[in-house]
Amino acid sequence: MIITAGTDGSFKLQTGGITIMTEGADAEKSRMKPDIFLRMARNDAETPEAGFTVKGAGEYEIRGVEIRGREPFTYFLKAEDMRLAVLSSADVTALEGLSDIDIAFVPDGRAVEGMGRFLRQLEPKMIIAGPEAAERIHTDLGITINRTDKITIKRKDIPSALMNLTCLTP
Repeated sequence: MIITAGTDGSFKLQTGGITIMTEGADAEKSRMKPDIFLRMARNDAETPEAGFTVKGAGEYEIRGVEIRGREPFTYFLKAEDMRLAVLSSADVTALEGLSDIDIAFVPDGRAVEGMGRFLRQLEPKMIIAGPEAAERIHTDLGITINRTDKITIKRKDIPSALMNLTCLTP
């Protein structure tokens, strides 16, 4: 899986020939046409042309990627034998059904009060965040930030102990 950050605070995940994109914090019009677009808020921002747009709660299987959407705009995905959570808030009701998470994504604009405590309860092995969110999580949890513009992850690369925080910058 190859993960990069957009200039608008979004993330792009490329896995098995499928492109998944999260909504960013800004209303930037993306030229990319992802296979799956994950809406992160109820707003009227323009949605990029996508094969499938997921808008909140529901269960989906799209091209081999399992997606469970929970309110408020939190997603649980299974891809490449990895369990991913894309978080839009620190709402503890979203914890129901979210367990044994390999990677938690916190797009910029979603680093709300209490995100560190929420992540501590969720216990992901890796946290991938935008610059603003990474700073907030670093302050809340005291985890060292690893900065990069792109990350390639395979199941074997997931750390077995302690949380790892990676800041993706465009």
